[in-house]
Amino acid sequence: MFLSLLGPPQLLIADQPWPQLPRKAVAMVAYLASQGRQADRGTLASLLWEGDEESTRRNLRQELFRLKGTPWEQMLEQGSQQIALTAVETDLERFLEHLRRGRWAEAAGLWRGGLLAGFEVRATEAFEEWLALEQTRWQNLYREAMLGWARSLEAASQRRDALLVYQKLLEQDPLQEAEQQAVMRLLAALGEVPAAMRQYEQYARLLGVELGVEPSPETQALYRHLRQGSLDAVVLALASPASLQDPPLVARSEDWAWLETHLGQGLVLLVGEVGVGKSRLAQDFAKHRGQVFQIRQRESLRELGFGGLIEAVRGAIETGQSLEGLEPVWRDELAQLLPELGSFMGGAANAKLRLFEALARMLLTLARPGGTVLWEDLHWADAPTLEFLGYLSRRAASLGIYLLGTARSEGYQRGHPLYEALRPLSGERLLWVRTLEALPQAGVRELVRRLSGTPGGILFAERLHKATGGNPLYLLQTLRFLFDQGLLRVEGGRWHTPFDSITADYRELPLPPSVREVVQQRLERLPQGARELSQALAIADALLEPSVLAAFDSDDAALEHLLYSGIVQESPEGYALAHDLLRSTILETLSEAARRRLHHRLAEVLRDTGAPPERLAHHLEAAGQLTQAARAHLAVGRKLRVGPLGRTALAHYSKALELMGPLAPPQERFQVLAECAELKLALGEEAQAERLELARLLGEVPEEQFRVFLVEAEAAVQSGRVAEGVQAARQALELARTAWQKGQALFRLAWLEYRGGDPDAQLEPLTEAIRYFELSGDRPMEAHALRNLAGYYSRIGNQAKAHEAYNKALVLAQGMADDLLLRRLKADGAIVDFVRGAYHRSIAAGEALLAEARERGDLWAVWDALHVLSLNAGAVGLSPELEQSLRQALREAEAVRAYRDVSILCTALGTALMVENRLQEALEELQQALRVMRDLGEQATLGYALFSLGFTQVELGRYEEGEEVLARAAEHWGERKQGRDRARALAGLALSYLRRGEREKALQASSLAYEGREEWAEGIFDLPFILYARARALGDEEGLELLGRTQQHLLSLSERLPPDLSVRLLNNRFVRWALAKVARKPALP
Repeated sequence: MFLSLLGPPQLLIADQPWPQLPRKAVAMVAYLASQGRQADRGTLASLLWEGDEESTRRNLRQELFRLKGTPWEQMLEQGSQQIALTAVETDLERFLEHLRRGRWAEAAGLWRGGLLAGFEVRATEAFEEWLALEQTRWQNLYREAMLGWARSLEAASQRRDALLVYQKLLEQDPLQEAEQQAVMRLLAALGEVPAAMRQYEQYARLLGVELGVEPSPETQALYRHLRQGSLDAVVLALASPASLQDPPLVARSEDWAWLETHLGQGLVLLVGEVGVGKSRLAQDFAKHRGQVFQIRQRESLRELGFGGLIEAVRGAIETGQSLEGLEPVWRDELAQLLPELGSFMGGAANAKLRLFEALARMLLTLARPGGTVLWEDLHWADAPTLEFLGYLSRRAASLGIYLLGTARSEGYQRGHPLYEALRPLSGERLLWVRTLEALPQAGVRELVRRLSGTPGGILFAERLHKATGGNPLYLLQTLRFLFDQGLLRVEGGRWHTPFDSITADYRELPLPPSVREVVQQRLERLPQGARELSQALAIADALLEPSVLAAFDSDDAALEHLLYSGIVQESPEGYALAHDLLRSTILETLSEAARRRLHHRLAEVLRDTGAPPERLAHHLEAAGQLTQAARAHLAVGRKLRVGPLGRTALAHYSKALELMGPLAPPQERFQVLAECAELKLALGEEAQAERLELARLLGEVPEEQFRVFLVEAEAAVQSGRVAEGVQAARQALELARTAWQKGQALFRLAWLEYRGGDPDAQLEPLTEAIRYFELSGDRPMEAHALRNLAGYYSRIGNQAKAHEAYNKALVLAQGMADDLLLRRLKADGAIVDFVRGAYHRSIAAGEALLAEARERGDLWAVWDALHVLSLNAGAVGLSPELEQSLRQALREAEAVRAYRDVSILCTALGTALMVENRLQEALEELQQALRVMRDLGEQATLGYALFSLGFTQVELGRYEEGEEVLARAAEHWGERKQGRDRARALAGLALSYLRRGEREKALQASSLAYEGREEWAEGIFDLPFILYARARALGDEEGLELLGRTQQHLLSLSERLPPDLSVRLLNNRFVRWALAKVARKPALP
């Protein structure tokens, strides 16, 4: 169905007119078609019928009933509150689409006399007023279409056709001065100067009779030129030539060669002043290389995490670029930023790195292998974008894509976020920076010649270079200014000025002293509507969708004027100012009051069109609507807190608190403060200021004391202040009322005891927490608590109970399909296999987990898997590939401040290096691990680092230092009731004593180690290590049996392994020691 309303109404079905045109239905549909296709039932009723609300609504219902079974019913979607227009296309929409696309003739061809021309309906006075205003609006739109058509014809030198269009416009309204000027100009251009003069004279008489005024000075000047025969001043090109829209790239051969040399070596960055040509060079170069995916940052997006990237990806999707090649796992991960791609399943601690990998894979899909990601205006990049940029710079080469960026000079200075974020890349030789200079005089001359298509122009180019300094943007804006002013024109395929025949150096050209003045003068010449629309776009500093512009009281003519003049650029996603210089110039002219008014209006429009809170917050704040701005920031913070954008969320929380002020309702402020504090703690910050204010607010909201104690307990976990944390957790427990609250308090209490207090003290709160989580139905927390319980029992040697708790956690995780927890449990199981000496099973599980974790982007699981594999490397050797992966993992963990994981990975790497006899490297890694643990107050994993460090020092011959550290490890593990680990430390201590000849001490230490052995732990650094130390301490004869048992265990371990792993185990230098010992004479290890 097609509905024609720009004339007498017609409904066409299969190109045949439908005979029935119910007047109220036509009026209703016309209103809907011109008002966004949807309206409230009450609005429609009160427009079309007189009377009170009840009677008008009744009339509307009756009218809708009468339409049943007709095409009119089909095109109306009826809701309880609204009625919408569907299943029909109208000429109004088609007209506007033609207008947006610059298809002027097609738009004008739809005009049949005006909106509802000749149509009458008995309705209300309000409807008549609306119809009159709408008819005027559409008449103006028709005029703009005709003007656009005429201008396009004139620009194409189709002057006779353009003249006919202008004359048709004047038939409808002879008082339009712009059209009168155009007719005079075209008549003169066609050689009909007398006719052009008569046109002026008739127009002047008409103005005198109708309005009592004279033509404008511009029109009078035009007439004077006609009388004087100065046709060159009359026959001017309507607009700048097309060549200015897409100028050629000149004088950049050296820069191009530099790009060729460095592209593909990380991030290649072009830096320079505004308008120097960074974007043009980058775009041309990238396109020359092949597929390009372009991202542009903007100032207004700095508060939105990944704002520029999200905008670019959405634009790509809307224009038909496919993400079908992106694996489902990465699509799901991206759903937290782009919900249209799938369902985000929630975040864990490693969500940021999973998201980074997903973003990198998405860019690979969009840019294609061998393509270029072009990231422009990086000086406006937000913190998450800059963090991701570092990740992408390191991954780009392995992904097979090129990375090219641009930034302003002032945005790449020491102290600027961009500079500081990229500085680490320089040390890795992954950042290459090139500063672009302005065009030399020869470059300007070449540009002018290529733009004009003619040789020569030496003096003109010199004048331009002197005025613009060779800045391409300034130069092009100056040329546009000259064309706009009529001082430069195209005639006979050549550029001309009025001064060509008399000038020596074109100093007569009135060039403004600065590019900003050029832009300002161009803006001042805009019609009022276009100027107001440009101001709205400057305030928005974002792409504005057509729906937003439509709601901003702008008409299509204003937009088309801005597009035609090159001030606004159109993209599939919306409209924006062509460059930042326009925005800054416009903003400079606006008073503070005008800015607030525009921000207020834009916030209203964005809210009415369903914009998300992150787009509203800035405008509400700038408009002085602080309460609403605070709520918007809070909404954004809550939206982003679960996932990788925690720090961005934190900025919004802080802004919300600032805008709320201390006088906000206590309960409301407390809630926001508590959420902010919890988020800071989750990000590894102490949240000291928030915690102090929460404590102060307790006097006004005493019912929130439980939450304050819970926050304090969490803060203690972060800082390692165990005693304070235990006290806070117990206080929270006393105040807990619900099962869930009790579970939360008990879980934190148990965790604190594990991290730094008495390990046995964690058992009771942990088991109680499990019971309360089960009662409250919190299955995820129940599973996590069961996993911790399994770890506790495993450490103290109760393998039966550890296995029971582990299996319960596994069943829960499988039932919830919690892949994150399942991967943690797989890592736990692989570590148990390692301790048992089942290296083949442990390695297989570690490798499978590593592959799964990398595919899923679960970086914490990657680290868990690498930890498993590095433990096994202590038995079967450290491969170069594994070492490289471990070092990369350390860099990643440091980048996201996962310092506990840094300490664990450092310990694992250091231990493997120690076994490889790379003792100095091992020492450095283990000392780093201990430094991190000390800073964190970490106790749970401290013993492992102490043991490996102590044994490394012994291997280096630093016996006393090593023995001191090994004794600390034994004492530490003894205090934590970890008997098996304590036995290992004592065995190491015994071997050191033997090396120094102190057999009595060795006998004592090895005896304690032997008593603490656990027979199930058959890995080489458990039972065989303890048996070997005891055998060596007992000596040649008494230790013979234990030495034999040691060798038997080691050979049995190797026999249970596949051949390749068996060989690697037997090549372990500690295994070789043990197998090489014979019971003929005493020997030192």
